[in-house]
Amino acid sequence: MADIREEVVITFFSHYEAVKAKRIIGSGSLIPVPRALSSSCGTALRTELSVFMAHHEFDYDKAYLKEGDSWSVLQV
Repeated sequence: MADIREEVVITFFSHYEAVKAKRIIGSGSLIPVPRALSSSCGTALRTELSVFMAHHEFDYDKAYLKEGDSWSVLQV
């Protein structure tokens, strides 16, 4: 299993959903979607994996973990 201090980047279908998720989680930061990831929206949320796992009751496209120079989709 991944280290709980790892960061996760979450993509969304709309900017509204990204802002709503940030409000629910209460931490992290809204960032532009990294070029290596695809999304229907240009806004992503970066937060700690442990925080995401405790509060992932919102609509999102995908959640990604960075592993070295590549990204992997987090299966929740």
